[in-house]
Parts: sequence; C-alpha cells; structure tokens
Amino acid sequence: MTTGPGSPPSSAVLLLVTALISGAVVMALEILGSRLLAPVFGNSLYVWGALIGVILAAMSSGYAFGGWLSDRQPGERVLAWLLLLSGGWTFLLAWSGHPVMFKVAALTDDPRWGPCLAASFLLAPPAFGLSGVLPALLRLAVKDMGYLGRHAGRMIAVSTVGSLVGTWGTAFFLLSWLGTLALIGWLGGIQIALGVLWFGRGAAFRTRSLLPVFGGLFLLAGLVGLGGLAVYRIQQLPKPVHQEDSPYQQIRVRDDDLFRYLILDRTFHAVMWKADPVALFLPYSQLFVAALAFVPEPTRGLLLGHGGGSMAKWLARTWPDLELDVVEVDPAVVRVAERYFEYHPPPQHHIHVKDARAFLRSTAATYDVIWIDVFARHMVPFHLTTREFFSEVRAHLKPDGVVVVNLATSGEGGDRLRESAVMRTLRTVFPAVESFGVKGPWRTKQPGAQNVLFFAGVPLDRLTFEEFASRVSALAANGRLPMEALALLSTRRIEPWRAGLALTDDYAPYDLLIGRAVDDGGLEPAGLSQ
Repeated sequence: MTTGPGSPPSSAVLLLVTALISGAVVMALEILGSRLLAPVFGNSLYVWGALIGVILAAMSSGYAFGGWLSDRQPGERVLAWLLLLSGGWTFLLAWSGHPVMFKVAALTDDPRWGPCLAASFLLAPPAFGLSGVLPALLRLAVKDMGYLGRHAGRMIAVSTVGSLVGTWGTAFFLLSWLGTLALIGWLGGIQIALGVLWFGRGAAFRTRSLLPVFGGLFLLAGLVGLGGLAVYRIQQLPKPVHQEDSPYQQIRVRDDDLFRYLILDRTFHAVMWKADPVALFLPYSQLFVAALAFVPEPTRGLLLGHGGGSMAKWLARTWPDLELDVVEVDPAVVRVAERYFEYHPPPQHHIHVKDARAFLRSTAATYDVIWIDVFARHMVPFHLTTREFFSEVRAHLKPDGVVVVNLATSGEGGDRLRESAVMRTLRTVFPAVESFGVKGPWRTKQPGAQNVLFFAGVPLDRLTFEEFASRVSALAANGRLPMEALALLSTRRIEPWRAGLALTDDYAPYDLLIGRAVDDGGLEPAGLSQ
C-alpha cells in the first residue's frame, strides 16, 4: 500500500483498526444519543426517527467531504484532523449535552423538530467527522487501481463489523456498565488517541520546522482540557440519590424533604411518602386499587408494570391473602424498588422480569383483577395498546374478573386522541368500559394533565355505579381501600368520548397521534353502565 510521494507506507493493520474503531464509535454514539434525548424529549417513534435521520444525513455528507478532502491533502493529515475534531466535539457533548438539550426543548416543544434540532447540534458533528474517515482510509489503502474493489470491499466490511461491535457492545454491555455520559467521554478519548496517532504519522512531524510540533502540542493541550470538561460535566438535573442506565431506560431516584421519586427517562413513575412508605400517595393509585371492589372475594391478581413497587407494597399490607404476580420488563427497576422504595416481596408475591405480552403467552393462570400500569405519557409500548393485547388480557381474566388501565395524559392536543384510541380499542374487546379522570397532587403547566383510568369487564354490566360506590365505601370503612377512593369516584367521566382509532398489532400509530390535530366531531357514549 502507498500513500503518495514522499510518504512512508501506512500500516495495513492500523488502517483496518481505524476503520473498525470509527465504525464502532459512530453506532455507539447513535445508541447513546437515544439516552441523551430521552430525559428531555422521551423515547417515542419521533425521537428515534429524528436520531436516525440526523445521523444518516451527517454520515452521507461526511463521506462526501472526506473523499473530497483526501484527494487534496495527505491522508494521514486528513485522518488526524477528522478524528481530533470529532473527538473534541464528543468531549463537549459529554460536558454540556444536558443543558443544550434543555435549551433546545425551551425553544420548541414540537415532538418532531425538537429532537431533530437537538440531535443535529449534539450528534451530527462527530458522525460527520467519523464518516469522513472511511474515504480517507480508502485513499491510503489503494495500492493500484487494479485492486480498488478488493481494498474498498475489505475496508467497508471492517467498518461495518465495527458498527456491529459498537451497536451490540453499547446496547448489551457498556451502557449498563459505565452509564451514558461516562461512555461518551471514553469514546471521545478513543477518537483523540487515534487522531494523535495519525497526527504523529503525518508529515507535520517529519518537517524540519518546529512550528508544527508546537502547534500539535498546543492542540493536544486543548484536547486534554476538553477531556477534563467531560469528566466534570454540567448536570442540568438535580443530583440523584441513585442513577443508572439500564438496557431499557435511564433510571433516577430523587429525594426531597417529604418524598422519594422514581424517574424513568423523563417521566415520574413512583412517589413514596417517607413518613409512611407503604401508603398510596398518588390519587390515581388510590382509585386504581378500587378495582378490588368489583370482585367479592379476590384471590389472585396480576400487576403489569412495577415502578417503585407502590401498588405491590400496599397490597402486601392491606390484602395479605391476595396472591399477586408482578410483571416488569426491566430488571433494574425491580432492584431499585427493593433497594430504594422498601418493597420486599412476601411469599405470595411473584416477580416476573418479562415483557407483559410474553408473560401472558407463557402462563395459563387466570386472575380476578388485572392492573395495567405500563403507560407513561412519553413512553408507551405500542404493542400493549392493541386489540390483540387486550384480547390476551381478557383471556386471562376469570369470568367475573375486571381489568383496569392507567394512562397518563396532558389532556391536550394529540394526547386526547391517544385517550380516545385506548377507549375505542378496549371497547372492541370488552362490552363495558368506565373511565375516570384523576388529577395529580401537584399543579402542572398543563391544566388538563391527569391520569385516565379505564375499568373494563363483565362486573361493570352487572353492577350499577351506585352499587359499585357502595362497595368501595364499605371496603374503605374496613381499611381495605384508601378513604380517598370514595371521593375520587366523582371523577367518573360522563361526557361522551370522541370516536377514536382502534389499534391493532398491524396498525398502531400510537406515537404519531401526538402530531395530529384534535377533531371534536364524532362522539361516542362515555360509558355503558349507567
């Protein structure tokens, strides 16, 4: 292999190693980008679409730029500058990525363009630089035009293997071991080290002038300074009691004087009152457990979605004879509930670390009550919103069983369409559905924000609302339900629901609904049991 007149031969091994590493770092940054954006913009289809689109645009332009530049400058110099600049930007990303995203979110709350703008500013520069590395490597690798295809094929193959290593290594191992920002800092350091190596092989160090040497040392000192910034990064969010990146989400545990909070990505999932860790503090949870009033003698329940273990703790204390299966897809959430939220499963509670649908397919058990608490406003697994899913849920209900679904919503714009879609889909499976809109305990910027609870099942056809309220009152008087549940029955929705979209496994554009305008036409009845 030759590089040009007056240049020493480039090591074939170093060329391939550079291709491998640059391909790995690009894909690692793309995976990490989703974790950077999630606490601010969520983890929706829009976020992933923005992230992938921005990275692809940066890569395509980087390929073109790298090819153009490598025809005009010595290949080692091109590689050095591309790697050093992309590594320096990666250090900046680790240092100030969070505050930049919050600034972008303050500029626009559009679910499409907000993450596009943030990804463009934070991730496009390193993706651009790293993509320019490949054509520069090809320029160095080509010995003669007769073997162009062989060299190009080998280099692209190695770069693609690097992309695979970066994807699997980050997603399966490194992210959980190191955390998002620490791993970004390491990636910046890897790029800088590789850039310095190529800088040392370039013509700058083989001239008689000391100016390039001093310039290189000055540049290196600046990059070391950026590395220091990456270590002492800016934290936009309050310092947590605990923070980790699981394979599914970023998990944070925060404290104030009265409460402990579990935050998954950008959504609060549990609140524990320190004075009484078992009490159900959130109003929606106080009404959520009222589903027990529909079944005279419940013996077995299923809870899909664990969070901080608030429901499971309360059931263990208040309904100690109820056998409970708890299903949670993220093992880190299960550990956090035990370590930080004082949930220690009693013998009659069975914890299953599994996806909800996978669990339902794997069990033949039937339940008196099924609680579905897997929907956050910014993080909704679409496969748990479809007609097929609710059909599986109904198949695991006892004949007189009841299911209750919690859906957090802003009460505005596309969130109202998502509420209607869940109601419409539930009604394709259950003949009777009642809904309640429960406000949270704190004021928010969105006055319509609430938890919509959907109760469904045969008992809703057999009981009048007054009979149900009487049962709730009796259980509350005996300490079997929170006293607040009786007052929360007044949140029952009376007005008709607008006609929603029935969601299926084949067509469930759940994330896309937030981008649509709300049409107040096409109303359907609010409930079937009056």
